[in-house]
Amino acid sequence: MRVNFQKLTDYLNGLAAQGVPGCEMAVWIAHEPVYRHHAGIAKGGETYRLYSATKVLTATVVLRLIEEGALRLSDPVSDYLPEYADLTVEENGASRPAATQMTLEHLLSMQGGLDYDEDAPAIRALIRETNGLADTVAVARRFAAKPLRFDPGLGFRYSLCIDAAAAVAVAATGKPLSALARELVLDPLGITDLSFHPTAGQLRRLAPQFILDAEGRVVPAPECQDRLACLPNYESGGGGLTGSVDGYMPLADALANGGVGANGARVLSEASIDDMRRDRQTGPALADWLRVKHKRGYGYGLGVRTLTDASASLSPPGEFGWDGAAGAWVMMDPDHRIAAFYAQHVVNMNRAYYEFHPAIRDLIYEGLNA
Repeated sequence: MRVNFQKLTDYLNGLAAQGVPGCEMAVWIAHEPVYRHHAGIAKGGETYRLYSATKVLTATVVLRLIEEGALRLSDPVSDYLPEYADLTVEENGASRPAATQMTLEHLLSMQGGLDYDEDAPAIRALIRETNGLADTVAVARRFAAKPLRFDPGLGFRYSLCIDAAAAVAVAATGKPLSALARELVLDPLGITDLSFHPTAGQLRRLAPQFILDAEGRVVPAPECQDRLACLPNYESGGGGLTGSVDGYMPLADALANGGVGANGARVLSEASIDDMRRDRQTGPALADWLRVKHKRGYGYGLGVRTLTDASASLSPPGEFGWDGAAGAWVMMDPDHRIAAFYAQHVVNMNRAYYEFHPAIRDLIYEGLNA
């Protein structure tokens, strides 16, 4: 295939003038690397806090466990986290018993009714009680102490739902999330540069992290931007990964190629990938999802956005992926077997979602058709 990614390169080089100190990008087609670029202060090979780009790996792990029969999408969360048996919902300033039972599918599709309040009183109390040593399951159990925003299945809210789904997987298997990820996905694909517990070497390669402050300035940021990520024993399924572009690409490539990696290892079936990228947002959930303005043309499946409107993108319907709080972005296109990953390290830069990511996506397809 003839490609010409000069426009993409020019765009990435120009992001420094838009406040992005450094960035990296890779594109693979049918297991073959076809593009690799770094710009600004990035030298290539840095590691990044990937934040919510973690959700794609966690969803893959959970779907793999479903394939193996260890879990079902219809499983009540309370089967694994007993505190979820008596959930309440906040309504008109008061709380009432939840009218529906929360399931694993509700968690993966962000329809569980949780929020993203990592500083809730129950979580703060747990951190005090455990001297900051609470683990994945213990923390997720405390999510249930706060009233839900809506009855499970009857709304959409981007939230700690994927963290709770990870805790379900841990409780069901008795294995830490990092071990499940390594056993089911990372080791089979030969991935060594993605980790919930980065090594000293990975930390030495950590790109400088920045934050867009209230005055619109890009300034150095503290390493820990996530209250839960600072806990040494908490492995956040929603945002705990640190890794490199080259470390993430084999995962993206496998999901873009029917679940099979470049080394021939299968980590997920095509049917599971199709289920992952099937839009779940209907009824009241659809109205909530449509308020997420920076995902125009997309729906939301199991831990991933999924393109539903062909007019909104140069990519085809069914293209899927997600992004992260410091600007990371991953895209998989099974129709054309394309995988792409972009990394930057600026927290609070919302332009990344509204502007940079859609532009990068479309420039990839322009380059393919040049």
